[in-house]
Amino acid sequence: MRERTAQAHADVDEAIGALDTMESYRSYLASLYAFRKPIEDRLAETTLPAELGPWRPRMIADAIAGDMTDLGIAVPAATRFPFPLDGDALFGTLYVLEGSSLGARVLYKRAEALGLNESFGARHLALQSGDIEGWRGFLSVLETVEPFDLGSAVAASNKAFATAHDAFLKAV
Repeated sequence: MRERTAQAHADVDEAIGALDTMESYRSYLASLYAFRKPIEDRLAETTLPAELGPWRPRMIADAIAGDMTDLGIAVPAATRFPFPLDGDALFGTLYVLEGSSLGARVLYKRAEALGLNESFGARHLALQSGDIEGWRGFLSVLETVEPFDLGSAVAASNKAFATAHDAFLKAV
């Protein structure tokens, strides 16, 4: 999946940018919330498949909203996520959400350089960057799913990356 979503992932990374100013960080927060909140709301309504076992995705939209409030950013009403979250599309979307914990480690260091931390302005990054086991657990689950349609999962991942990319571009 990583290879087949690499370009979409790189596009999102480029749209996020350096996060080296408070202005760029504020823009990042608003965009990330616009991307994640609708998906997390849909996930909360979704009966997760038995293949996931006890593993559950990390929900961070409320922490992002808290970070936005810390920095004086109005938290908008969430929109509805436009794509279904079932079957292999669910796994593809979760791949994007859970995989973001890897990048969160880098972003958290950038946020700390701006004076933010786990209790002010960067709590969502602290949550994600401190939970690499969630990502590993998801990958373990993903390897056991049978049957698994890689093409459907990749298509859903690329849609999720495209949705994130659009959210980050709108904020610029």
